[in-house]
Amino acid sequence: MAYTDEQLGLAAQVRAALLTPPADARLPGWDALGATGFLGCLVSPASGGLGLRFADTVPAFTETGRVALPGPLVETCVLGALLLPERFHGPLARGELRVSARVGDTVYAPDADTAGLLVVERPGGVLEALPPSAVRLTPRPGLDPARRLFSVSTERPGIPLGMRVSALPALRIATVAVAAQLVGLARHLCAVADLPPDAADCAGSLVYDAAVVAGDHASRTEGEVVRAVSAAKAAAGEAAAGAAHAILRQGPRGHDLWVARVWSLGSAYGDTGLHRARLRAARLGSPELYRR
Repeated sequence: MAYTDEQLGLAAQVRAALLTPPADARLPGWDALGATGFLGCLVSPASGGLGLRFADTVPAFTETGRVALPGPLVETCVLGALLLPERFHGPLARGELRVSARVGDTVYAPDADTAGLLVVERPGGVLEALPPSAVRLTPRPGLDPARRLFSVSTERPGIPLGMRVSALPALRIATVAVAAQLVGLARHLCAVADLPPDAADCAGSLVYDAAVVAGDHASRTEGEVVRAVSAAKAAAGEAAAGAAHAILRQGPRGHDLWVARVWSLGSAYGDTGLHRARLRAARLGSPELYRR
């Protein structure tokens, strides 16, 4: 796997932006990241975004994992761009709108207290977008204090976005984006623990391959997409967990934030066990086991 100069250039811009002193103490890095245009990486140029293929964003998402960037980045960059109506794309691209979501296998909405819009799944699989004023957020316990989880309840109607099946491609792309962040976390922890990065590098290759497949889902079979996405998420989760365990065995080293983010992202959009099960089902040709 060899990244292009353009892909590496975007990652370098993101890496430099994340070194900028934060203007918002709750979400360090977001203002500078917005200035790079990365928050609109999947938004069309007509709406002010970069209009990139998803695969082109993988090295940059990896950089956000390397620094354990807080905030609903994947929900904003991926689910916001792919599920929300176009009238929201401009604010997304300009960094004026953050999005959280509770869809698919997600039980709680991450970082919902910092979001300007929430995408929720109603009974029956209908997706709606709601402003924070229309929902009640209840904090839920989690392993990562910098990635807070909330249950979402509301009796008010929102903006209808379609049936759940239409969200599957976006959810799978979001899963791969989280896998890229896990690769970044694994690489950071391997570096500070003096571990060989072999598992992280292997996972990184699977993540890029999955990004190509998931981004081109319309021309792929469902089984092919599931195999690629689940292999990437499982491998990235295992690589990051292995590095986190190595850090914990060495005793406190000041990397609790990274370790906590490994646990929280490892379970986001399906944990390793779920994705291993989906991968087996896809290889056995049992679609009823992975169409969730």
